[in-house]
Amino acid sequence: MMKTEISNNGTAPVEARERHSAAVTQDHKRTASARFDDASDGSVKEKKRSLFRRQSVIVAAAALAILGLSYGAFAMFHSFTHEMTDDAFIDAHTVSVAPKVAGHVAVVRVDDNQLVKKGDVLVEVDPRDFQVALAQAKANLAKDKATQIQAGLNEKRALDLFAKKVISTQERDTNTATAESSRASVQADEAAVEQAELNLGYTKITAPIDGYVTKDAVAIGDYLQVGQALMALVPPRVWVIANFKETQLRSMRPGQPATISVDAYTGLKLQGRVDSIQAGSGAAFSMLPPENATGNYVKVVQRVPVKIVLDDQQNLQRVLGPGMSVVPSVTVSDGAGVVFKVAGVAIILALGVVVAAALWIRRLREGSS
Repeated sequence: MMKTEISNNGTAPVEARERHSAAVTQDHKRTASARFDDASDGSVKEKKRSLFRRQSVIVAAAALAILGLSYGAFAMFHSFTHEMTDDAFIDAHTVSVAPKVAGHVAVVRVDDNQLVKKGDVLVEVDPRDFQVALAQAKANLAKDKATQIQAGLNEKRALDLFAKKVISTQERDTNTATAESSRASVQADEAAVEQAELNLGYTKITAPIDGYVTKDAVAIGDYLQVGQALMALVPPRVWVIANFKETQLRSMRPGQPATISVDAYTGLKLQGRVDSIQAGSGAAFSMLPPENATGNYVKVVQRVPVKIVLDDQQNLQRVLGPGMSVVPSVTVSDGAGVVFKVAGVAIILALGVVVAAALWIRRLREGSS
């Protein structure tokens, strides 16, 4: 019993010391880990705070804000002094080419999209039938002229004999009527010859204006009827029809300058001016105009066509044709009164940004000291 008690008493302090040492070691590890985590969190927070407390970042942000204000002021000034619409198109007086005589096509001298000048031959009709008609008309004219000469001599002789009371009044009147009839026949033959010459000339169909050939619908061998549409000519002189909202017409007047952007040619800016404003909305002249006096009425902002003519000479390398989309911007005011208002607001806001940035920088400096 004594040995057992001595053995137990000897091992108990050793085990207690070992448990105490392990607990102390564990506490040290926890403390070190907590300090490392606190240090890492502190460094991240410091980095996050330092980004927003740098003077260069604040100055850059203030500069960007001032640039944004400048752009906004310019956009506001432009909106107050200009009227724009994307409901605008190129328009022109398209000329339809049609024959004046019927016949078979002998030659076609043009092709689609070709630029032609006024008087250029476009199509030739077989002229042989018209040459024969002209020759026949000339022959009839020569025959009737001979008859006219003989009738004139008979009339003169009858007048002389009637003066001598050799022939009766009836014979004199008969010779006079025959001479008048022969003269009328000669005049008719001369008109027939002129018409035959015109018909022969119509066999060469020429361009009535300068323009581009479009919708070419004729080929060699076709039989043409009088008035049949062969092709259309689009003149180089075009203009813009812009359908502005009726609320945009308050300050718009003829003669105001306009800048036109063409969707087909990026960067191309054409200069023009307002030529005229249609007396009525586009809907009022449509095939089925609205009947506001019937049924329920819902007010809709109407659009009014405005004609804008171009000042620049058209570049032939940049073809502009009817239906092409454009975006016109009409200067409706010189902006003398608007510029002071917009500039004043922009300057006040810019000063506010500068003052706010300066106060923030000052606060950071005081906090760091």
